[in-house]
Amino acid sequence: SLINDLLALQELESKQVSIQLEEIDLQGMLKDLALVFQQKWAAKGLTLCLNLPPGSLRMSSDRDSLNRILLELLTNAGKYSHPNSQVELQITHSPTPANNTIRLTLCNLGAGIAEEELPFIFDKFRRCQGATDNAVQGTGLGLALVRSLVQLIGGTISATSTPQPGTEFYQTCFILDLPQALDGSAL
Repeated sequence: SLINDLLALQELESKQVSIQLEEIDLQGMLKDLALVFQQKWAAKGLTLCLNLPPGSLRMSSDRDSLNRILLELLTNAGKYSHPNSQVELQITHSPTPANNTIRLTLCNLGAGIAEEELPFIFDKFRRCQGATDNAVQGTGLGLALVRSLVQLIGGTISATSTPQPGTEFYQTCFILDLPQALDGSAL
């Protein structure tokens, strides 16, 4: 897994990756992933709540890259979530002539990310103090790979981690903005 992640990152960083644009039913993709993760997370008592807009939402992008991004983010949400809590994945889409972006926001409740570590979480081999203190398995490559894949398909990613009043927990959110229609000629 480590070698595969390193090779994937090297290819992305050297711009040796080509993308295959195709029409994607985003809601269908997310519902399929939700079934997989509900089963994976059952033992920890986690639930995945999809907050999707009504109707169909289609986008033109690279299916493999988008799938890998979502797998990595959901895997991390499961690792760092407090047992018996809820992970929420929300999609918002409000197209305008100047901006036709789809926003995916993935939030979980857990130990959180320290404010001083937030700017570095997408760096290679960077693991937050909470991850190492709690012996959460990982290589520190997942979010670096996510950032590179997001950039490959023309998007941006950011993260927030805010304390929840009256608890010891933080709500950590990853915000992914993707173009609804990726223009292959611009890549």
